[in-house]
Amino acid sequence: MKTQHAPTSAIAACTFEIRSEGAAIQLFPAGAFKARDGRPRDVTAGHWYIDAQIAARLIALVAARATDLVIDYEHQTLNSETNGQPAPAAGWFSGSVLEWRDGLGLFATQVQWTEKAAGFIAAKEYRYLSPVFSYDKQTGEVLNLLHVALTNYPALDGMASLPALAAARFELADPAATSAKENQSVNKEALIALLGLSTDASEEDIQTALTVLKADAGKVGELQTALAAAKTEGQPDPSKFVPLSVVESLKQDIAALKTSQVEGEVGELVKAGLADGRLLPAQEKWASDLGKKDVAALKTYLEQTPAIAALKGQQTQSHRHEAPASVDQLDTEALAVCKAMGIEPADYLATLKA
Repeated sequence: MKTQHAPTSAIAACTFEIRSEGAAIQLFPAGAFKARDGRPRDVTAGHWYIDAQIAARLIALVAARATDLVIDYEHQTLNSETNGQPAPAAGWFSGSVLEWRDGLGLFATQVQWTEKAAGFIAAKEYRYLSPVFSYDKQTGEVLNLLHVALTNYPALDGMASLPALAAARFELADPAATSAKENQSVNKEALIALLGLSTDASEEDIQTALTVLKADAGKVGELQTALAAAKTEGQPDPSKFVPLSVVESLKQDIAALKTSQVEGEVGELVKAGLADGRLLPAQEKWASDLGKKDVAALKTYLEQTPAIAALKGQQTQSHRHEAPASVDQLDTEALAVCKAMGIEPADYLATLKA
């Protein structure tokens, strides 16, 4: 990296008590001058300086401006961007009313004060003017008048921030920092690391990587647009799809309906089996549970089990006659049925008494 030279000019904010002759106010004293806080500290000559020749050049610069120069309160024109507060004008003047007075300094005649500001000054509620100006760091020569404010804090603490604000406001180099070019310089090793280059990368390698990076950055907008379009295209068509919650609800309804149908069918099968003797009353619960679990298995069982007339008669008679008091009173047909069905006579007798 090339070595940068220190800046030859800077910006300062100074403060002077308002001295007026008629409608004129003094902006700078004649000759060498300093601020009450001891500035300037960065001028080789040790002071700022203005004379008739410098003043003539300064007056020409101000007169060349398209707009009048504003006087505000407490430099609010410079501070408004950071504090968000309005910056009302206290007064206005143009280069045509600037006047150099030998032995006294530079004055602004016929300042157009606002009614409010004029009242403040008359009541001594504001006593000082604070011009912000650029100057040569070697000689201290005043180079340009940038801004003027009414203030009650001459050479106040914190005044050092005003030059930086003025530099930004008037697009000048920050006097509190190094030169603009130096501010733009970066550490080469850090830049190489950020770009992911090898430690021995040349200036050309760095420039190529920066060019590629800039080109990629230009595609960000296109990628964002494409991503937004893809998200839009990925939305389902409401006319073709239904919400998952609706599908789940339908599945539950279908399952309930199917269960109801199966239970009805099982009930009819069990009823028929009991009626024709293919099922004993003791088998009713078993047959119902089997049917609810596997209706096909129940159907198969009933299809393969013959209807037993004697059993049917016993079941029918159980409603017309008293059931036997003991197993010994079961007739031969009943015992044969129990043996064929694998049912204990005592269990069968219990169903008759139920």
